[in-house]
Amino acid sequence: MTKEEWKKVENRLSYPFSYVKLKIDGYNVTVDVLQDRPLHYILAVFINGEFKPKWCCEDCEERRRFCCKHKKSLLTAQQRKQLKRERKAVREEVEKQLTVYTYYPFWNSFRSMKAHFIKNNTSIELIELAKERGV
Repeated sequence: MTKEEWKKVENRLSYPFSYVKLKIDGYNVTVDVLQDRPLHYILAVFINGEFKPKWCCEDCEERRRFCCKHKKSLLTAQQRKQLKRERKAVREEVEKQLTVYTYYPFWNSFRSMKAHFIKNNTSIELIELAKERGV
């Protein structure tokens, strides 16, 4: 996609309840702007018209290509502070074992979604923008 097309997509996704349709490496991807809570919107990703919860639980192509990855440490702030005193090898091993990654079918930021799509896919085409709503 060109910079102008990305700009059109970003502008369209700045409106509540709008959407864009993309063709990404053979997948038909729809990105909808949905309300998460009052005055807070997210970018929900649907692949071939659906999203299966198993894609967030199992390692698969859809998860790697389209899902938002979040990192969460199981250590408290106090435990992390104590861990800084340990050797680097021990510290890294403990952090690795006590870190959980979760995947979500939605994005809070257009820029991070775009960067992830570009990094993890080779071909991205704009298929359709949502129609303008008359005021």
